[in-house]
Amino acid sequence: MTEHPSIRRAYAAAAARDPGETGFLQALEALYDCLGPCLEEQPRYAGLLERLGEPERAAVFPVLWSDSCGTPRQARGFFIQYSTALGPCRGDLLFRTGLDMAAAKALALEAALEHSLAGLPLGGGFFGADVSPLRWDAGESLRFCRAFMLALYPFLPPAFHPADWAGRVPGRELGYLTGQYERLAALGPWVREASMQPNPGPMTWHQAAGQGLCVFAELALRHMGLPGLESQTVLISGRDGPAAWAAEQAARMGAQVVALGDGTGCLHSQNGLPLSILRRMAAQPGLPLLLWAIRAPGVEYRPGPGLWDIPADTVFLCDGRARLDAEGARRVAAHRPAGVFEGVGRTCTALAARTLAAGAGVYVPAIASGAGGAVMAFRQRDASGSRWDAVRLLRDCMEDIFQTAWDESVRAGRPGDLDAGARIAAFRRIADAILAKGL
Repeated sequence: MTEHPSIRRAYAAAAARDPGETGFLQALEALYDCLGPCLEEQPRYAGLLERLGEPERAAVFPVLWSDSCGTPRQARGFFIQYSTALGPCRGDLLFRTGLDMAAAKALALEAALEHSLAGLPLGGGFFGADVSPLRWDAGESLRFCRAFMLALYPFLPPAFHPADWAGRVPGRELGYLTGQYERLAALGPWVREASMQPNPGPMTWHQAAGQGLCVFAELALRHMGLPGLESQTVLISGRDGPAAWAAEQAARMGAQVVALGDGTGCLHSQNGLPLSILRRMAAQPGLPLLLWAIRAPGVEYRPGPGLWDIPADTVFLCDGRARLDAEGARRVAAHRPAGVFEGVGRTCTALAARTLAAGAGVYVPAIASGAGGAVMAFRQRDASGSRWDAVRLLRDCMEDIFQTAWDESVRAGRPGDLDAGARIAAFRRIADAILAKGL
């Protein structure tokens, strides 16, 4: 932790208030650690640090439903609203066993920083529950989704629609949540102004997140004087969603995707996974990795958590379910990669992030390199156009995010430290909005 007195005081206040929320305190420390130069330049920001040390609203609520056998069940739901100085809160929906308040607050904080860095008129938010409905039958999933939306509905901001979660939650559950939301909006004392479903656009959230990750990595590598992706070997953590689309895009850009997988196993090919297979993996998520190895001659399936032992020039972190720990980060850094880029938030621990920042050529957090999904989900809401228009828009947006992070790293006296540059730029825009509105 930096020695700046305002930063140490703000962090100590957060740690004293929530001493057991380790995940949130680590996310807050990652932000505070970068802000010393910014506070030296603008002392007026010092009073805002504690404001960002706590969400504006945090709610925990019970979700009650019955399973397939008629047995009553209960889960814990979460709603977090974080820093709406820039606009209404938006964020991820996550149903995951073991989810707690610390993780929910950390994800909401990262959403606020991501939206700020991308120049979106949105604050940060998070919605979720500590249970996973993915393997339930349709009846139980329907009852759970209706119960979750019924409990969440009173907390939702104006101009909200569940379609904002498109691409980040399975289609079955998204349909059930949307149906219950529209039923409640019609029967409630008022009808929300934006209850019409936004235009999803020609590019899904997963496509934009994965392809935007490759665009950002290409810009960062070339700006650092390193070869672009066409000369790189790439290792990707994750197996579907943004990971699969990042793999497909990297291969189309000429990279050799030598490994792709999660903590249970991975696909490996010294000559690069075939583009044809990567395209099919992106289009057909959820199939076992072993099945793809059988379909692709020359591709090896390696069971177990051996992904980090495979050397690669560039690493994409896109698996939020199995976070990279300090030991895994040391194994990645031992291969001296040119860059490590997060495509999904919360893919590595705070200690792992510091290890990667010290051992890799460049380390970039998801609020910058993984912002493509959030950016395109917002930019496409009221836009119409072809897929090529969406590709151009995505590239322009990622170039703006990269340039903002780079310029801020130079301004802070840490040129090339895109981790610090991204966090400082995001904080600066939120702080300016708070001061301008007198909040």
